[in-house]
Amino acid sequence: MVFIVLLSIVGALLVLQYLLLFYAARYSASIPTIQPSYPIVGNIPSFWGKSSKQALWAVVKSFQRVDRMGKLMIGPKPILLVNHPDLLQQILMRGDLHDKPFFYDFMRLGGGLITERDGKRWLMERKVLNPTFNTRMLTSFLPIMDARARKMVANLGTMADGRTVVDLLKYVGECTLEIVFNTTMGRNANELPGQREYVKHLDIIMTRLGERMMNVNQFLDIFYRMTSAYKSEHASRIFCNDFTDKIIRERRTELHEEQKMPQETDEFERKSLNFLDQILTIVREDGTSFTDQEISDNLYTMMSAAHETSALTVSYTCLLLAMHPKIQAKVIAEMNEVFYDSSVEITLDTLKQLEYTERVIKEVLRLLPAVPIGARQTNSELLLDGVQIPKNQILAFNCYNLHRRTDFWGPNPERFDPDRFLPEASQGRHPYAYIPFSAGLRNCIGMRYAMNSMRIMLLRILQEFEIGTDLKQTDLRFKFEITLKLVGPHSVWLKRRDKI
Repeated sequence: MVFIVLLSIVGALLVLQYLLLFYAARYSASIPTIQPSYPIVGNIPSFWGKSSKQALWAVVKSFQRVDRMGKLMIGPKPILLVNHPDLLQQILMRGDLHDKPFFYDFMRLGGGLITERDGKRWLMERKVLNPTFNTRMLTSFLPIMDARARKMVANLGTMADGRTVVDLLKYVGECTLEIVFNTTMGRNANELPGQREYVKHLDIIMTRLGERMMNVNQFLDIFYRMTSAYKSEHASRIFCNDFTDKIIRERRTELHEEQKMPQETDEFERKSLNFLDQILTIVREDGTSFTDQEISDNLYTMMSAAHETSALTVSYTCLLLAMHPKIQAKVIAEMNEVFYDSSVEITLDTLKQLEYTERVIKEVLRLLPAVPIGARQTNSELLLDGVQIPKNQILAFNCYNLHRRTDFWGPNPERFDPDRFLPEASQGRHPYAYIPFSAGLRNCIGMRYAMNSMRIMLLRILQEFEIGTDLKQTDLRFKFEITLKLVGPHSVWLKRRDKI
């Protein structure tokens, strides 16, 4: 009898909560609902028990049905799908719209720049961290990036027979990770103990997070913790946290010891040029320093973002260049013109001269944005297309779909064409039709860092090898694991170029 009474109370409370959410969502009545949608549950069946591949295409198909704004109903709760540059500009340019929704908590990196949900707190942290990617630092990173790129090319050279099929992402991923370890944490070893295991566990975490974000049945923590997915994510997270925390502890001790030594140069000369050292020594305006947890969250965020996104983009670029040999020939011609012999140094100025190469990278990021999906949460009322959107509503956007709109990219948006980014072709195009690094104040802090590392890796790969593949662009299938990942290997073959 008591059990029945308790069950009735719980049921009544759930019904009340549903009705309250349903009443709160009445503002969205005029916004088209993505179909199929069902009574009470809304679109939940479309996002229940999906693999990372199935979940990505469920999202893509949903956005394909939206011109400006639509909605998915997670039971009584709407998620607004924003798919037009006009509306995205209003959202991303607002100075009071930096909050992020609940599913960023799944990453459990609350203090990181990407995952910090509180917009005001994020803005304060961003201002403090902006100097960690200044021009002086970016310049100091170039020799490190080049050294690691040359090492990668040497490793690839043993397979450059024009026949052996290589999964390029494996080698590019190792290169980007070494670059990140060197520039972010000041670790100068070619490979740190546990580095390969770290990559494996990070990949597990990203897979689990991507699936969880796209599956309503995994949203509630109490249910997610009962799954095998949680167990594997938790074990991998422990390994990755221990790995980064050990580096933080070691570097903190080293800095403490260095401060005891006599200083022979001024403070400007002595200032360390890596992210970890700076965040360990930064003092905020209120006199406080970053806590160990905040340092760990930011370091973890930087490592994950810089490693995954750059590795994927370089691998996708090589794959698409392999499919388009004429474009590959134009890239290498430009590279040989700028870096005509070994005496030409890699500098910010010489990298800027790789204009066609940059257009190629931009076109790859248009077709295959490394982070395809983003979201914001309103912290005050917002007027979009005549709809008054109240506080605490979720706004989602999808670069994969946005970058394929025929009204901004022409009748064949799937075609790989770097000349879309010629100045004359870009003139008049909506500035928010292309946002691979997001946009507005909450854009990617490491955008220039990423572009530099990608240009250097491509320079060293393409100067040394001709790249080919048996894959076609129509063969490519993708999945969502926070980043946009290829289903299957990035299969290419390499052949050494004849030296001029």
